[in-house]
Amino acid sequence: MQQRYRLKWESTLCLVVLLMVVLSACGNAASNNQTNDKTSTNDPSGQSKTVVMREYTDATGNKISIPANPQRVVTTQYLDAMLALGVKPVGVASHVLEGDYLKGKIDGIADIGNPTNVEKVLELQPDLIITTEDTTPEVKEQLEKIAPTVVVSFGDGDVFKQLRDIAAVLGKDKEAEQWIASFDKKAEEGRKKLAGKFKKDETVTIYMTYGKDVLRVYGARNVGHVIYRSLELNPPEYISHKLENDPKFNFVYDSISMEKLPELSGDRIIMLVYDEATKDGMLKQIEQSALWRNLPAVKNHKVYFIKADPWFTYSPLAIDKSLDEAVNMLSVDPK
Repeated sequence: MQQRYRLKWESTLCLVVLLMVVLSACGNAASNNQTNDKTSTNDPSGQSKTVVMREYTDATGNKISIPANPQRVVTTQYLDAMLALGVKPVGVASHVLEGDYLKGKIDGIADIGNPTNVEKVLELQPDLIITTEDTTPEVKEQLEKIAPTVVVSFGDGDVFKQLRDIAAVLGKDKEAEQWIASFDKKAEEGRKKLAGKFKKDETVTIYMTYGKDVLRVYGARNVGHVIYRSLELNPPEYISHKLENDPKFNFVYDSISMEKLPELSGDRIIMLVYDEATKDGMLKQIEQSALWRNLPAVKNHKVYFIKADPWFTYSPLAIDKSLDEAVNMLSVDPK
């Protein structure tokens, strides 16, 4: 009798252990599917393929299932960042294709318009779309029906943060850090080349004229990134105070009147001439004024004129090109 009960108990124990092993295996499989799921889709040739997906939380807080290794990416803004990471998008917005500094790098990339031509995006059959917080809800909703659509903030943080955010979406974090390290090294070499060209407390003011009536003074973003951050030149007191309260470099510029020129102008002036219209508009007004002619920088021939391309664009390849131009420009006296 005891032998029979013992055999029955041992059989029951074996069944319990076996059940626990099966349940554990199922639990592990479910856990793995949360981080790396697989889905079947058709590539542009119409052939079915399996795509590994992962979960990503974008700038709006949305959790989105995106390809772990996207192959056909469309972006409304981040062309430069993608190229810097070694990824060529299949389609981008019109306004980011305009720079001459991109020649030779954008062949074969489709123009999706600005505002976005949703039908064109659909034709490109993207497996991922990267946009910004400025995309309208209506357009974003349409894009989401085409492919997973990720929002990367353009306004929150500087160009390096943007690059790192794009890298996080594309799985290119290592490439982003390598690019930034290479840029920082170039900036250090630029500072060495300019050593002795500037007095210790010498200041530089950056202005931009646009059209007939726009005059701006810039901070350490956009055109100011290379001058104040990369080359570490001194801004005027007004800009310096602004930057002290702006650790994320979100301050871009202030629109000012001509009457502010004597107060804001430093020992040297960099004037960005945005377009042809301003040469007979705002720029002409400034240059004909006594306020301008009496500035120390003007009297001492310390004014540098630059173009919008590549200086005005705030993106990795643009600031890289601007850094080269800045070092060459500031190595010699203005003409």
